[in-house]
Amino acid sequence: SPLPAGIVAPCPSRAMESFEPEPRPKSISLRLVMEKSLTKGELLEYDRLDTNEALERAQALKTLHVEWSSLGDIANLEPFEAAEVLYLQYNRILRIENLDCLPRLQFLALQGNAISVLENLDCLIELEFLDVSKNKIAILDEKQLPQSVNILNLRENPCIQVEGYRERVRARLPDLVRLDGQDVAESGGSDPLGMSGALDSAGLRAVAAEPEELLATEKGLGAYWRKGEMQSSVETAIKERIEAFHIEVLGDVEGFDQRLEQATARSKGRRSGLQARRSGLAASMANLAASLSRPGTARLLEVAAALPPDADLLT
Repeated sequence: SPLPAGIVAPCPSRAMESFEPEPRPKSISLRLVMEKSLTKGELLEYDRLDTNEALERAQALKTLHVEWSSLGDIANLEPFEAAEVLYLQYNRILRIENLDCLPRLQFLALQGNAISVLENLDCLIELEFLDVSKNKIAILDEKQLPQSVNILNLRENPCIQVEGYRERVRARLPDLVRLDGQDVAESGGSDPLGMSGALDSAGLRAVAAEPEELLATEKGLGAYWRKGEMQSSVETAIKERIEAFHIEVLGDVEGFDQRLEQATARSKGRRSGLQARRSGLAASMANLAASLSRPGTARLLEVAAALPPDADLLT
């Protein structure tokens, strides 16, 4: 029967759009990595290579881009053994795995995936930058973090709400410079020099830079390459404060030396005065002995001893 006036029949194609299934996850392939990692000019040159030359080109590649590629897993990275930087953010990855073929990897971006467990990273002994923010990690096993990591981002994971999270991570990573976008010194790091009195927290906050969001993009990579500069600035400021502390201590020592010299001089003066008094006393004792040896002095002493204590000897 015809539709009532004013009612438009739904378009079948539009109705089907809402039920279109999500595309199946992709897998990493040599071609995908090269297309996303090389410039257009480099890719044209790559396409002219024979099989062996193409493989050698892949083996020499240092930076791999496969972000935003609908990847469902981490696999097939064996040809890229020289890779130092790997972008895998914003895919559909469920597990961290199959990275043992990348022993030189220093930078790993995995944010925006569906990872629930931090695992299989112990093979990355040179890893320094790790971003696994915006995932689903509820329980963090910090022992899975390579101790070489010095920039770590776990923001927007449930695990960062667990009590003691930051302390456990800092204890695991001795060279940590930034954690979740903050300088470790700024967020309350340990005092490895044992100089909390000399290097006050205000001074360390002055050293720390403004919080900078370290996303695993070109901006994040730039921060990674600047890690040495950040460490150097912190170390320089600490060194300056240590030197200032030493100068202050030396000033106190010099002041103490001056006070010690003054006390020694006073002591010498007192000893000289005491020696003079001793010499005078000795002379007085000699005179007294001479007086006692005179005739009649013994009788005079006997009479004086017999007098009452309040007797006036002058009358």
